[in-house]
Amino acid sequence: MKIAIPLTATDEFSAHYGGSSKLAVFEVDPEQRVVRRRTILAPSGSEPCNWSPLLRAAGVTLLLAGGIGTGARHRMAEHGVDVIAGAASGTPDEVVAAWLSGGLVRGENACDGSGQGGHHHDGSCHCAH
Repeated sequence: MKIAIPLTATDEFSAHYGGSSKLAVFEVDPEQRVVRRRTILAPSGSEPCNWSPLLRAAGVTLLLAGGIGTGARHRMAEHGVDVIAGAASGTPDEVVAAWLSGGLVRGENACDGSGQGGHHHDGSCHCAH
């Protein structure tokens, strides 16, 4: 199984999927609860909200995100990628380890993509449309 985690340009967990610049892709064995391999997927020339075909082509079946807009979630679903939103921040390795152990702390989706409630992302793709 492959899990993707959105990353900032400095390889930290990106709280907002639409503001990420690349992804960490973890190949995991959920039964043994171990990470087999970790790679970086750095798509070029497209907005994160259009990365779902690339994720699926890479074999990713699950995206763990802090916040993700409804449009991006729908595009993920169309390409067979499940999304868990509201993941608490931490290092990408910590987020995946928490999921593997069944202890992933989840809150509300940090971004619904609407830009309401003082939650704005200048320069992001605003994935709700």
